[in-house]
Amino acid sequence: MKKNGKKPVPGNDNIVLFPDLAARLLDKATALVSEKQYREARDLFGKLLELDSGDMKGLYGWAVCSVEMGDYPQAEEAARLLLSGNTPYYYDVFRLYLTILIEKKDYRGALGEIRRLGGHKGLPPESKEFLRQMKNFCEIRLNELTPGGTSGRGMQSADEKSDRQIDWRKLAEADPRDQMLQIRNMTDQMGKENLPEIRQFLLDEKQNPEIKTMLLCAVKESRMADEIDVWKFGKVYRVTFDRHFLHKEFADQIEEQIRKVLDSEDPTLASLAVETERFFTMTVYPRPFDPPSARVWAAVFSIQAAQAGDMDGKTEAMLELFSVSESEFQDACRMVEKIGEYGVR
Repeated sequence: MKKNGKKPVPGNDNIVLFPDLAARLLDKATALVSEKQYREARDLFGKLLELDSGDMKGLYGWAVCSVEMGDYPQAEEAARLLLSGNTPYYYDVFRLYLTILIEKKDYRGALGEIRRLGGHKGLPPESKEFLRQMKNFCEIRLNELTPGGTSGRGMQSADEKSDRQIDWRKLAEADPRDQMLQIRNMTDQMGKENLPEIRQFLLDEKQNPEIKTMLLCAVKESRMADEIDVWKFGKVYRVTFDRHFLHKEFADQIEEQIRKVLDSEDPTLASLAVETERFFTMTVYPRPFDPPSARVWAAVFSIQAAQAGDMDGKTEAMLELFSVSESEFQDACRMVEKIGEYGVR
């Protein structure tokens, strides 16, 4: 695969092939990835692809390096070629492809791919759970990005407002999947006149925490209130729409820890861990993290990502990488278990 955007092509007759050249190129490129020299590594993966345009490891390496360089069109092209080429590492490549779409903020495209893979038979349980989390993450992000405000609302006639009235009872009684769709579709319909119903929904102990997060995003984007109360995980919290909303600062600190430790070890796992972290921190908000350590939670989400990627047995090694003790890890796990009692996994 070349930098001009063309697909990988086989080498020509002018190339002088040295013994085990492909293996040596792969070893050197892999070493450069571990040293975070992604541009140089991608050049070598490119040479490997000139020898064999269908080389699976070459394509995967090219995709990973392209992600790290922010060259998402090249990364997406390589991932698509892998997915269409009967790769033996299909689920790993799919996770990488999903990472690319999310990094591009193509949440609609990611949701389409999630639905497509979700229909496959024989999907491992951990992959189903991963897809569920990523689906909810993308839906929350889509709702957060929906244009809010009151633009044009004041010019609507009474009949128009009547036609667009929100059926809050129907929303409250719907299942979580339908609730997500309804909230995303009605964001631009909501105004301050809906605050009583919104407050009632947010304080309803029976409503799903993930749906409440979406509704909080809608309130923020529509600038309906500076603060509002929400019942989550057995307690009422006061939400203030400031820089702490959705644990943004703490989430950034966790991501920094994950990137610092895992980018050189396994960039793809790092991206997967960050996606897992972003979903959890948004959903658990506004409950505080316990323990309040970005380092500990970086280890937790990295372990969860490894388990979702069929890489069990890495807990001890991961804790050592992040310098996290077993007791710190267990403290965090207790919070995860407590949150899980309310349907968040």
